[in-house]
Amino acid sequence: MTDRPWRVLGRRTIHQSEWVSLHQDDVQLPDGTVIPQHHVVDYPRPAVGVVPIRADGAVLLVEHYRFIVDRTHWEVPAGRVDTGESDAVAAARELYEECGAVAPRYTKLGQYHPANGSSNQTFYVYIGHDVDVIAPISDTNEIMSIRWFTPAEIWQLIGRNEIRDGLTLTAFLWADAYLRGMVSGHSAD
Repeated sequence: MTDRPWRVLGRRTIHQSEWVSLHQDDVQLPDGTVIPQHHVVDYPRPAVGVVPIRADGAVLLVEHYRFIVDRTHWEVPAGRVDTGESDAVAAARELYEECGAVAPRYTKLGQYHPANGSSNQTFYVYIGHDVDVIAPISDTNEIMSIRWFTPAEIWQLIGRNEIRDGLTLTAFLWADAYLRGMVSGHSAD
């Protein structure tokens, strides 16, 4: 797809850091209308999330306090892809740092943009197969605890609106569809 119906006429950077930048773009629509100062949140590096699945089908989630929404959540292990690091390596690193766990095999489900109307943020989603916890949590600033859940328990949490993290919802639903044979994945070995 080479045609770009929206044209960026100019950009003003309001804030820039290694984590996130905020820009105001002047954008021209196909009909010629110009939207001045359209806010764009720019994430310079992607992030990765892993659905860790034990041999018996249980899923490992991390308990994480998110000060921004002042809530504790059950989430998939996740984090930023470091500079020069592949998303596959980042998936294994995050699983180990946040859970003390390893997986002998990973399946890459794909990537997505959680808010593509205002941000370029990219999340890669993986399944870690036959996960085993072998060490204590090393990322104790972020992770409060870990717990194995059956898929049915996770569906109950979703049904009660107790899982509100978009990456966790997307990753679990995608992994569940993969395990049911509804979507394909790619070997990350």
